[in-house]
Amino acid sequence: MGKEKTLAVHDLSFDYDTRPTLRDIDFSVEPGVICGLLGPNASGKSTLFKLINGILKPKRGRVIVEGMEVGCLPRSAVAGLMAVVPQMTTVAFSFSALQMVVMGRTAKLGALGRPSKRDYRDAEAALEDLGVANLKHRAFNTLSGGERQIVLLARALFQNPSILLLDEPTSHLDFKNQYLIMDMVRSMTRSRNLTSLVTLHDPNMAARYCGQMVMLKQGRVHRKGMTEDVFEEGALESLYGMKVSIENGPQGKCFVMPSADSRASVLQ
Repeated sequence: MGKEKTLAVHDLSFDYDTRPTLRDIDFSVEPGVICGLLGPNASGKSTLFKLINGILKPKRGRVIVEGMEVGCLPRSAVAGLMAVVPQMTTVAFSFSALQMVVMGRTAKLGALGRPSKRDYRDAEAALEDLGVANLKHRAFNTLSGGERQIVLLARALFQNPSILLLDEPTSHLDFKNQYLIMDMVRSMTRSRNLTSLVTLHDPNMAARYCGQMVMLKQGRVHRKGMTEDVFEEGALESLYGMKVSIENGPQGKCFVMPSADSRASVLQ
């Protein structure tokens, strides 16, 4: 019997009341791989993340992590397997960067548990691993957008997960910090042999960093597979409903651009 995939989504379907949202979602991701989740708004990306993380229960299908069905696990066990890096975050209280990282183990500590001195040492080490130990006493809400995302990545590292779920982690960042964050995600994925699933709006960012892609359209898998197999004009045109062209860039990288006549040739 072969080794279990770290993350496997089998025949997953979900409805909000009577409105179908996801249908027959099926894919798997190996350790050490970043998988990009692409699709237009309202294609079901955020709902799929909540199903994978066990926050929502599917109408049909299963999410399997390291051979275990997520829907059958307690929240503390799910938190031990997965770490979520959200979009830009603010908090209601003046927590320091170090306190934000320590919160990554809240589920393991329980309602009355208190972080230990070792927890704080490990949290400092996570910040140091990402080169931001100098931020540990700074109030999280006073940090720049890029600094906040790095602290949230450190919190994810601190959880010591197998699965990393990143929900549009670059959406509110400037040009430099978008690549800084994704460089860190790639490094973490490789060095820790993580299975990373990231939602991205920019297909060029996905092509640069993701070894695998799952394209969602109207709640169904539109295309899936290795990036070199699915990052092609026909798939992207039908996904986004517009004419595009793919150009060859330096170092063998490809990038997608709207065609010159894209405004006049939007696909219906």
